[in-house]
Amino acid sequence: MWRIKHVATSGLAALLLIGMAGCVDLEVQNLNDPDAARALGTAGDVESLIAGGYQAWIGCLYYDGPTMWMSNASGEHVAPWGNAGMEMYARIPRIPTQNNSGAANVGTLTQCWYRSYRAIAAIRDGLKQIADEVVDLGADGNLRAQAYGRYMEGVAHATVALLYDSGFVYDERIDPTAVVLQDYQTVGDAALGYFDEAIQLASGASFTIPGTWMSQDVSAATLVQLAHSWKASLRANLPRTKADRLAADWSAIVADANAGVTADWENWSRCSQGYFCDDAMRYRAFPGWEMQNNWVLGMADQSGNYQAWINTPTLDKQPFIIVTPDTRWPQGPDETTQLANPGEYYTVNIGSDGSRIWSRSDRGTWRWSYYYITIEPFLQASYDDDGDLPMVTVREMKALVAEAAYYGGNLGAVAAFVNETRPLHGLNATDAAGTNTSCVPKLPNGTCGDLWEMFKWEKRQETYWKGPLRSGFYFDGRGWGDLMEGTILQLPVPYREMQLLGMSPYDLGGVGGNSAAPVGTYGY
Repeated sequence: MWRIKHVATSGLAALLLIGMAGCVDLEVQNLNDPDAARALGTAGDVESLIAGGYQAWIGCLYYDGPTMWMSNASGEHVAPWGNAGMEMYARIPRIPTQNNSGAANVGTLTQCWYRSYRAIAAIRDGLKQIADEVVDLGADGNLRAQAYGRYMEGVAHATVALLYDSGFVYDERIDPTAVVLQDYQTVGDAALGYFDEAIQLASGASFTIPGTWMSQDVSAATLVQLAHSWKASLRANLPRTKADRLAADWSAIVADANAGVTADWENWSRCSQGYFCDDAMRYRAFPGWEMQNNWVLGMADQSGNYQAWINTPTLDKQPFIIVTPDTRWPQGPDETTQLANPGEYYTVNIGSDGSRIWSRSDRGTWRWSYYYITIEPFLQASYDDDGDLPMVTVREMKALVAEAAYYGGNLGAVAAFVNETRPLHGLNATDAAGTNTSCVPKLPNGTCGDLWEMFKWEKRQETYWKGPLRSGFYFDGRGWGDLMEGTILQLPVPYREMQLLGMSPYDLGGVGGNSAAPVGTYGY
């Protein structure tokens, strides 16, 4: 795997602080300016700076970030529009990143980097003021700020590690002159360390993080659970290949997943007020901006239409009717019947005027589908709608435990996970042998999916638009080897950072390129 390792950085102290702050419009501490300490000399200033870490980080999930094109590229949903890189990075054949100034959609490659380091820089400055005893928030206030700060440092560093081939590890205890660009595994290990510190600080504590910090009130006990869940998710989703995911520390993943959230944790998105806005979800779930992606989800079909579609040349593919016993889809043998019998998660793709929401045939009719998802309906009424959206879910944690069971040969536990949801949606239960009498999913080669494929099917359906960075399909697909050939497996360090380091920007992905998916599990 191609990556940058331990780049020496002479005089990097000023470079990092200027780069992190300048690129994200954040006023961070300038080590060359003695007035910086005075600017953060009050308890209220310091606490506000630290508290803003979550709001800074969640900008990674904005329309400008990568989550919408990652969803398209991984088979979660599809759209014909050029916005947010959706059309560009889901092209067939896949193309490499465009990591240079002025390139189309370059902001989708850099958004999570700068938002993450914006959060890191703010928390670093605030915690340094507490550590240097410039301010004192009181025993409880200091503990709350430190536990939350370490948690958010974990989240931000984990984001960089999940997405980019390299990154910086940075906090108030690290000498700025010693900060170097390191590979994603090292950044991921640092994130695990920050989560561990948050767990240690918050365990047994009685503080509550207010909703103005994290969109809703979060108790110390819940913060501990969130940190464990993030650790489990990070370890499972950090690998770039199927072999690396198999080799992950699954015993640690299970331990953290079992110590994780016991109820879905929601981001209280308040886009109309400008707070904690889950911005990309407003667009990604809007009719006309999303359709079912047939490459993966077409495996619900039992009529043979999906297999015929797969075997049709890409430029000649046309949308097809899915006939399936899976009641998450509309039921019936034809469009008329299905219009009268909408599915539990999907409905027939028709606009308010009765017309098809099919556009831009020049960008590929293979993008067109008869279906769009309605599982988050409150986000589809208006671009200004607010909503409480699950961010860290119990189902995701249970799926990680079941995946570990599969790798460990405990197939009965995998079947039990599958059967928690499968019979609820019209499908027959399975067993440890992987009996699939409903034949959902039905694979591109026409065979009925085995126990592993049924596990993947149920996880995909029940964690739709969830998982790390709302991109579970992408990270699972990367680790399971399911992505389409050439799909970008990781992002390059943003071109502006490379220029600041005196190095040349580079691209990743694209068929035959570095950090590009091979031909996937399903043959495409």
